[in-house]
Amino acid sequence: MKKEKKPTQNPIICLCNQIRRDTIMQAIRDGVKNTDELYDLTGAGVGPCGGSCRTTTKKWIEDYKKK
Repeated sequence: MKKEKKPTQNPIICLCNQIRRDTIMQAIRDGVKNTDELYDLTGAGVGPCGGSCRTTTKKWIEDYKKK
């Protein structure tokens, strides 16, 4: 019987730079105001892929600001 893998609680969001969800969420909680600040602080979104994670991280920042 093959063992089923559990999904990680802290997945890598920025594959190029290996930035995990918790790192991004902490930066958002610490007050980054936009994606440029997030990218400067964490390195997420500036990899060779051209920033495929930017759509996700931008939404997270916008959602957090609504709280």
